[in-house]
Amino acid sequence: QHGDLQIQSKSHPRDLVTRADKESERILIEAIRESFPQDAILAEESGEVTVGHSEVNPASDNYQSADHNAQYRWVLDPLDGTVNYAHGSPQFAISAGIMRGEDCVAGAILHPVTGHLYTAITGQGAYKDGARISVSSRSPMNNCLAVTGFPYRRAEFMDTLLQGIRLILENARGLRRTGACCVDLTWLAEGIFDAHYEFFLSPWDTAAATCIVREAGGKVTSLEGKPYVPGMPLLLASNGLIHDELLQAMRPLQSSVPNQIL
Repeated sequence: QHGDLQIQSKSHPRDLVTRADKESERILIEAIRESFPQDAILAEESGEVTVGHSEVNPASDNYQSADHNAQYRWVLDPLDGTVNYAHGSPQFAISAGIMRGEDCVAGAILHPVTGHLYTAITGQGAYKDGARISVSSRSPMNNCLAVTGFPYRRAEFMDTLLQGIRLILENARGLRRTGACCVDLTWLAEGIFDAHYEFFLSPWDTAAATCIVREAGGKVTSLEGKPYVPGMPLLLASNGLIHDELLQAMRPLQSSVPNQIL
């Protein structure tokens, strides 16, 4: 709900945090601690939350950096699309994924404005409000609608960002931007969008969403076509039917995108 948003900037004037981010995260962490005290937690605002303790380490943003003995790690984005929320746009979401090693084995994403809840567990399919969903069957790529997002720090990557836009517009029916990665990928999972690409995402942006897309029948990879894991510099997702075309279309970016885990 809107009211006193208490908006603050984090790493950049475009990188905002509101009272809603903090309160949503607090509620999620408390619920996980109560029901799954043995699990580790990585949350966007609090960082790595130590298993079985109340302390958080805001300086840690590496989901592999602590709690190696925990079998599962919850990766939380308490409000994906904070800028949208702060401006009154309805396109934002709350995301919770469960990681086992580098794999997301379950995920849930809530669109608070509509109340739609997207869920998936590895091997059990993807669902919207309890009903099975699947990616689109559209192909080839020139019949498809793509969606993207932009990193907060844009200046040093502006040429690469613009090249990505050009490559998609040359090959797809159209390109959209909602301003929330979790919205993009849930809409891909239910067949609204057919492809998604985005640079420099954080684990909390992708953990739940990649599980949902894959369980809906889609593909999520790196630019080289390897299965996407958090920290890769570029995420490419599609309905699977056009994935080879998507990789081919974006191949010119290989010379300007780092290939290491960030």
